[in-house]
Formats: sequence, C-alpha cells, structure tokens
Amino acid sequence: MRKKKRIDTGEKYMRKDNRLIYIGFILVLVITVGLSILRYDMMHTQDVESDVVASTEVRKEQASSADMKEDLSVYDQDDPDSVVCFYVTVMRGDAGSDTDHSFAEVNNVVRFVDDSHFSDDVYARALVQVGDESGPCMGMLGYGATQSNARIRVRGNSSSVNVQKSYKLDLDEEAGLWRGQSNIALNKSAFDVTRIKNKMYFDLLKTVPEVPSIRTQFVHLYIRDETSGSEVYQDYGFYTQAEVPSRKYLANHGFDKNGYLYKAISFNFERSDVLKTIDDPSYDQAAFETVLSCKGRQDHSKILNLIDLINDRSMDINDIIGTYIDRDNYITWLAYNILMANVDTTVQNFYLYSPLNSKKWYFIPWDGDNMLHVKEDEMEGLSENYGKYEHGISNYWGVILHQRFLKIDTNRKQLEEKVDELYRTINPESVQAMVDAYNRTVEPYVLSNPDFYYLGHTFQEREQILSGLGQEVGDSYLAFKASLHELMPMFEATQDHGNGNVTLSWTEAYDFDNEDITYHVTVADDPGMRNPVIDTFHTLTQMDLQLPSGTYYLRVTASSTSGKTAEAIDKINVNGVYYPGVIRFEVN
Repeated sequence: MRKKKRIDTGEKYMRKDNRLIYIGFILVLVITVGLSILRYDMMHTQDVESDVVASTEVRKEQASSADMKEDLSVYDQDDPDSVVCFYVTVMRGDAGSDTDHSFAEVNNVVRFVDDSHFSDDVYARALVQVGDESGPCMGMLGYGATQSNARIRVRGNSSSVNVQKSYKLDLDEEAGLWRGQSNIALNKSAFDVTRIKNKMYFDLLKTVPEVPSIRTQFVHLYIRDETSGSEVYQDYGFYTQAEVPSRKYLANHGFDKNGYLYKAISFNFERSDVLKTIDDPSYDQAAFETVLSCKGRQDHSKILNLIDLINDRSMDINDIIGTYIDRDNYITWLAYNILMANVDTTVQNFYLYSPLNSKKWYFIPWDGDNMLHVKEDEMEGLSENYGKYEHGISNYWGVILHQRFLKIDTNRKQLEEKVDELYRTINPESVQAMVDAYNRTVEPYVLSNPDFYYLGHTFQEREQILSGLGQEVGDSYLAFKASLHELMPMFEATQDHGNGNVTLSWTEAYDFDNEDITYHVTVADDPGMRNPVIDTFHTLTQMDLQLPSGTYYLRVTASSTSGKTAEAIDKINVNGVYYPGVIRFEVN
C-alpha cells in the first residue's frame, strides 16, 4: 500500500571482482551469531534450543520434504560483491506486431490503478548484451549480435508509476540463456532507499531450510533507445536482477519442471467467480490471472481442489496443512516473512508450487524489497498508511488459510518455535553485518546519478536507515511475540435496504483468551471521523439504523475486558490519504 514517487539514470564505476568483502561478512556473521546467542539467552526467557548450525549448506539440507530437496549448486555463481553490466538496445518491432512500439510507449505504461493491479503490457524489441564497464564481453550473452534477441516491457505494479522503471527482458529461444534463465527481471527497488533489501531477503533465505530461495545479482544497466534515434547508451543506474520462478526455475533448482506453479496476484485462498477449470465453457484466462497467474502446468483442477478444502470448515486444518500443504514449508515461510516484517505477503508476493505426482503444495517467496520498512516509512511520513494490525500474526488474520491455522494453540506454539529458531542466526547483529557488507558494493552506484537524483533522501538519511535495519529485525521479533497475545482484527460490511435503512455488520474480533469484547461503532460523513453521526458501543456484530441519503464512512474498533484493542482490516484511500480500519458506503 505504499505510495512513493521517485525515478531513473546513474554513473560508471569499475566492476568489483574481489570477494574480500563477502569473506569478511562471513567472518563477521560467524562471530555475531555466537554473540547473539549469548545476548538472546540474557534478554529472552523463552525456552528454546541452543544449538546453532554454522554451515549454510548443512542447514539447507535439513529440509524434510523430498519434494523440495533443492539443488544448492544453482547458487554457485552468487556473489554479493559483484556487479554485472547489462547493455540493452531498444528497437521497434515489426509493423503491426505486439512489439511495434517505441521505448517511450513502453515506459508510459501504468500497471497500478486505484490501488489495484492493472495488466497493460506494452512491448518493444531489444538486443540484450552482458559485460562489464568496458562494454559487452566475449563469451557473454549477446556478444557480437546486431539483431534483437528479446522483448522488453515495464514490470512491477505500484512501482510502474515511478519515473525510474523496473524492466522485464524476455529472451528469444535462439538467444540462449543467461545463467539458465530466459526471463530476466531487473528491479529498480524504487521504494527501497537502501537498494539492498531484495537481495538480502533472498540471500538470507538461502540459509533457511524448507523454503527455496531465488538467485539475485546486482546489475548496472545501460540502455540505448534506437526508437528515439539515440546512438549511445544512457546510464540507467543500479538494479537488482531476480530469478523469476518458472518452469526453468523449477528445473534449475532440482524441482519438477512439469509441476503446477502459480504466482499470487490477489489471492486470499477463497473461491472466486473467475477461478474456474480451463475446460469450463465460461473460463476466462485474463480474469483468472487477476487472481492467480499460471506459470506451470495448464490444469487448474488441483489448485481449485485445494481452495475448496481450505474453505470446508468440516475439514481439520491440520489435516490440510500436512497432507495438501507441506507443514514445514508453510510454517517456515510464515515465520521468515514475519521476522523480516515483509507484510505485503498476505495475498501476493509468493508462488505456490506442487510436483506433478504429489498432493502437496509449497510456498516459494517473491519480492523482499519492502521488508524491514518501518524506519524508512517513519522518515517519509508513511507510517499512518499501515493498520495497527500489520505486524506479527495479526497481519495474516484476514486470510482464511492463515486464520484457521493460527486459531489453534499448538500451531501458534510451533510457529513461535520456528521464529525463535530463525532468530538465533537472523538477528540484529548478523543482519547489520550483512547490511554493512552489501552497502560497500551498492553505495557508489546509489549515491551517483541518476539514482541519487531520484533517491528521495539525503546521504545522511540513507545512512540513518541503513544503520537501523539490524535493529528492525529485533523490533519485528518483539512485535511478533506481542501479537501472540493481542486481539485479532475483523472485517466490516454494510447492506443498504433502501429508504435510508442500513445494516452495519462486522466479523468477530478473535481473542485467544476468550474475553468479552465490546465494539465501538462510529459512522461519519468524512473518513477522518471528525463529525460522527453515530458514535455508540455494541456487544453484538450487527446493528440496524436509518440515515439520510449520502456517502458515509464506518469504523469499528474492538476492545476486550482487559483493555486489548483491534481495528478492522479494511482500509480506504481518499484523495491520496489512507484511512486504516475504515470503509465507505452509500445510503439511498
């Protein structure tokens, strides 16, 4: 839900080939892990195991499911100290083709309208070449080529409104592959002033069992726009390339390339009118992909069966999470995102994968550049955009899968144990050491134009944000612990019966201690609730009233007998201002 505005271009720096910083980071990490264990024992009273596994490879290979045994050799080329140069020449495609566009037309696309995803892809042709700061290099992708070998479009949703764009490069089959990939995502990470979070998110994940990661690479991008008559490359600055989960991804990581794979676009694990099997006469692929984008086997019956099981209240959720969703993978995925405060993972920013001959589904993470976002949001005045529930387990309460799982005491306990386990090695000390190491590579690019011009922060402000990222992990850990004892949020709704008669309703706020709950109901003609027309307290979850015709706003706040409070999960945007816990309704 972030609304930031920034843009695109940078300055040349020599490629860094030595790995001294990375080696130094590993040494610091080993030391800080030991110190953090002592600190953890002194500061926390939870009864957790004290064994720490030092080797990344050993930890990864502890993954319990044979279906998700990852081929770790896929990460052999990963080097956080390196920056690869991409040289992209943009060309207009054949007349009348889907690539018959100028680069300006490609860049003018906006894929996010009224806080919703909007598919409006415009492509041009491109020649993609890889090299170093001296230019394309022999033996690398596209060297010596003069004809286009790919398509280019803008990628991202809310980030597409920024001047600095992220790009997707689709390599032609004849072009070959770059590191086993034909779909190259170049992320500007315009909402991350540090420009290191996305790579950190996936590099840290490589040390976590049960959940696969993706490969990432820091990139310096140069673009020559032949569609505008340019004959020289322009510096587009610093990017992070992220491996896109696809059939090739599955094969590269040792998974089943013939399996099922979906990207969550706006998916809450509930049935929707647009989610249908391909053989349904009313099936609409474009409508289906507003919820789930199919990246694997073209057969939706298996994912629809999973949705039906999750929504069948007669089914034990622990039978579903175990038989149809891998339990270790699910709990670890949830724990990792909670610890990294990656709150935008409720209905998007993940993939679901299932091998062809398996009942089980697995979570594959996607997009971490909004993790550990609190300090940057505070500095930019965006903290009020978030609801009070957007932390810990309450952040996931609005999704039926997570809610059903989290209502069970033993499940919350197991999740807590997993968060504790991760926190032994992913903690303020180890994360801050990683931040400092990665920033030594990234900073020369980010503090040069074009990136610095559009950064939105001063050098000092960026330094302040960077220096606090480690502590944000600690804050997130404590926020999770607190959420285990908080009142869970609810949803609001209204029904207009005509003639001014309206029913207001809301779901029950859930209390793990079963305390009595009272609801503070406010109705006003402005979203800030400055002039309420209804201001009352209720113990039920519904009330009827009569109102004059017009536009109104509803806010319900729950409170328990011990003083715990919760607001609704709902949120509206009015004239660019977010109002958490509020919905709008009309009376006729």
